[in-house]
Amino acid sequence: MGVHDYRCSVCGPPSSFECGEKTGKECEEEGFGNDEALLDLFFFAADEAPEDADAFEEARSRARRTRTQAFGYDWGEWEFVPSLNYRQLLMDDDDATGVWRIEPYEEDLSDGSPVSLEIPEGERVWVVNYCPVCHPLFAEGKTPQDEPCLEYLRAIAENLDLDFDGVKGSADKPAFIATVRERVARRRPVAR
Repeated sequence: MGVHDYRCSVCGPPSSFECGEKTGKECEEEGFGNDEALLDLFFFAADEAPEDADAFEEARSRARRTRTQAFGYDWGEWEFVPSLNYRQLLMDDDDATGVWRIEPYEEDLSDGSPVSLEIPEGERVWVVNYCPVCHPLFAEGKTPQDEPCLEYLRAIAENLDLDFDGVKGSADKPAFIATVRERVARRRPVAR
């Protein structure tokens, strides 16, 4: 899965790490990409939808409804399943946030096929991408079975432009995780 096709809003391009913290070895990046994603979907009235990703955080409280949905990835079709038709999304080289909108499908003007989500006429959908590691830890606030690897947390700090200098080991991780959770909360559905 390429960076352009799937970018987590927390860690950026999803990676996996072989953690050596407990054994005293160096942590190493194992792989790149992930075949799954958890997406927070925000359904807005078309005239109340944000125009760009910068306006999304302020506008999210105006969403008519929200939904979190798991998606797989079809390598043959190069898109999420159910289909999100990446050719129809507002995602370009400048998108570094993992937050984007689904454009309305226009048969004569659009590449590919319509997305498989039901989007009522007069609504627009904004999406926040999460990899399956980041969503439970940061969006849901769950405690993982294994302590997050320092290299994974470093990748998050780089993606979110957060200070990571003070994070040296296990004792420093909870405060950093809390900081990331605060940042992620700005993109989560608003309780009604």
